[in-house]
Parts: sequence; structure tokens; C-alpha cells
Amino acid sequence: MRTRSETKRREIVRVAAKAFEELGYERTSMLTIAERLRGSKQTLYNYFPSKEDLLGAVLAEGVAETARTSLAEFLVEARKDLRRALIRGGVGYLTDQLSPATIALIRTVANMPADSKLGAQFYEDAIRTAWQRVADCFETLMEEGRLRRADPWLAALHFKALNQLDLYERRLLGADSAPDAKAIKRTATSAADAFLRLYGADDAPDTGHRS
Repeated sequence: MRTRSETKRREIVRVAAKAFEELGYERTSMLTIAERLRGSKQTLYNYFPSKEDLLGAVLAEGVAETARTSLAEFLVEARKDLRRALIRGGVGYLTDQLSPATIALIRTVANMPADSKLGAQFYEDAIRTAWQRVADCFETLMEEGRLRRADPWLAALHFKALNQLDLYERRLLGADSAPDAKAIKRTATSAADAFLRLYGADDAPDTGHRS
């Protein structure tokens, strides 16, 4: 069971995420967030010493929540139809990464002062942790003979890169608008097929039909 403190913290993170998305990081003050929470700034500072710390929590929670919900479903589906699970995983990843809210937050982190620890903290606590969970899923599938044995961390990074192509850079740099659902599905499908050429086990159990 969550304590009242944990529940309050998650509420603060949720409200802050919405404020950052709507107003931008620079235009969102701790007072703005406190007012949206109908509380005091002091209460806010009891949980987060600074706005930068709060942004870090928003970023980490967003990545963690996506990883928690999607990877449990991925492993179950992968045992039935590995290719379909990889495609759905890629679609989910790209949809989240290319969304306006995620792109705006990543741009904010990239624009932090050089002496800020936020970027390194975000990578270690959120991004690396999330992809380690993907690697753990791949390791399980390797042990079950559904993927060939290899370095699971490297396999996770290959899967990530195959899905990103240049979509992420174009979106991040404003060279392209968010791809439509068909473009995302097409990219995720090609990524899944390339990944299986790299890591698919020749003697893997039958996991469904190609479509």
C-alpha cells in the first residue's frame, strides 16, 4: 500500500508534468504548481528542494511508468508471437518518444546549464534503468531459446536504435512534425524484422504468423 506521503508525491509529479507541458519549464514556477495543487510552496519544497529536482522526478516517473506497464505485457505476448510483440513494443516506444510532451521535456533537459546534474541523473535513474529492463526481458527470451544467446544489453540498444532511425532526431530538432500512426507502425515493423535477423533463434518455438 502507498503511504500518504507517496501518494502526495505522485500527485505533485502528475500536476507538475501537466504544467511543464502546458506552460513550458521556464514559465512554470513552483508557485504555479503549488496553486494548481491548492497547497503551499513550503509543502512543495518539503518534497522537492528545487524546480530542477521536480523536473527530474517528472522525467523519471514518466519513463518508469511506461516501462512498468509495457514490459510486463511484452514478455507475455513475446511467448505467443515474438514478432508481433516486438512491433507493438516499437510502436509504443516511438509513440511516447515522439509525443509533444516528451520532446518538450527532453529539449528542456538538453538546455540545462553545463554544471547541472539533471541530465546524468535522468540517464542513470530513468533511461538506463528502463532499457536494462528491456535487456532483462531479452535475456529471459534468450534463456528460453526464443532469441539467440548474445549480450542482452547490446541487444536492447540495437532494438532502440533500429526503432529510432532518424525519426527521433528529426522530431527533436524540429525538422519534422510527429509521424502519423502509419509511419510509426511501418518503422516499428522494419525494426522488428531487422532485430529478428540479428537475434532470432533458428530453432525458436513457433510464435505465430507474420503479418
